[in-house]
Amino acid sequence: MIRLLIVDDIASTRDNLQKLLSFEEDMEVVGMAGDGRQGLEEAHRLQPDIVLTDVNMPVMDGITFTERLAQELPTSPVIIMSVQGERDYLRRAMQAGAREYLIKPFSHDELVAAIHRVHELEQKKTATVVASKAPAEAAQGDRAPSGEVIVLFSGKGGVGKTLLATNLAVALASATKARICLVDLDLQFGDVGVMLNLDHSRSITDVVDAGDTLDQDMLNDILATGPAGVRILLAPISPELADLVGAEHVRSVMGELRKRFDYIVVDTSSHLAEFDLEVIEMAHHIIVLTSLTIPSIKDAKLSLKVLESINIDPSAIMLVVNSDNSHSDFNRESIEQNLRHPVALQLPHEPRPVGDSINRGAPFVALHPETEITRAVQQLASLLVPEQLAAAAAGAASGGGDDRSRKRRGLFGR
Repeated sequence: MIRLLIVDDIASTRDNLQKLLSFEEDMEVVGMAGDGRQGLEEAHRLQPDIVLTDVNMPVMDGITFTERLAQELPTSPVIIMSVQGERDYLRRAMQAGAREYLIKPFSHDELVAAIHRVHELEQKKTATVVASKAPAEAAQGDRAPSGEVIVLFSGKGGVGKTLLATNLAVALASATKARICLVDLDLQFGDVGVMLNLDHSRSITDVVDAGDTLDQDMLNDILATGPAGVRILLAPISPELADLVGAEHVRSVMGELRKRFDYIVVDTSSHLAEFDLEVIEMAHHIIVLTSLTIPSIKDAKLSLKVLESINIDPSAIMLVVNSDNSHSDFNRESIEQNLRHPVALQLPHEPRPVGDSINRGAPFVALHPETEITRAVQQLASLLVPEQLAAAAAGAASGGGDDRSRKRRGLFGR
């Protein structure tokens, strides 16, 4: 049985929902509450599988209630029900930790389908956690260890996230012998292909067409090849094709990529879909990118709260500040104080090499290797994979080839 808690300030709505769900053989309403505070108490007492809540309520509104519940009781995911259909409400709900957002009035089928989706996702997450805690010897029969996932995320567009993702992937590939894949998960307006001047004939929509037949050979045909041998999974060529890609497709392709590559760099969009959350939860490193403006810092703060609400290990989160110039009213200390998170790296403000890189469709780490911003991206790579880079540097120093090859394999060739 899927055990449900209903939180709504209108008694008739609570009763109607209870009657509606009583017809479902696999669902049971175990409790009801009239406001967020009472809902929080009932959730702790009942430990429900799913919580259904309204947004506009007295004492504690649904957004605050969702945020508190995600922090205090992450095993009870929230579905928000509201007459407010504006994008801002949806964004705030997802940032607070809601798993679904239903706009009133909704049908019985829509409600039941949403409950099943959320419950199935929670079961898969639980199974993943259990599997990850299994003894290491149980995985000895695996073909290869799973690749590490590096996710770049920002709550605001226009801060240079795609630019950093493309250059970071190339920097990692240039500095190591590792197999690198770059994934563009900004499914509607992804620009990785434009940034690297790639043919857009194949994309993630081919994964959808492959269905259950997706294998390593087929994946190899779908992936484009970029600078330094980086393999790239491009976003759909047209925004409307993004609707074809679901969480199950992203889950499938990420599983295949982790078998094949050592590091998978994922460029996400500025909003959180179900597949974004899944990729974030499987990530080894999450780079939250912000810039020196009030809206960017505000969105970075919200992004960090979302990551906290879904129980992401703070040590896995790296805060990176773009465009570090002396004319800004903000500095590293003020940002760290405001966001309550250390700044791992500041990218310098160098418009010429960046502009040249964008216009030519080539990474600045290759076009302008001696610039400050290239060195900053190389430093970020060394923070992410220090052991891999140390091994590459040691291999180069040990004399595994002629002088020219040793220079090429050295730490970023320097």
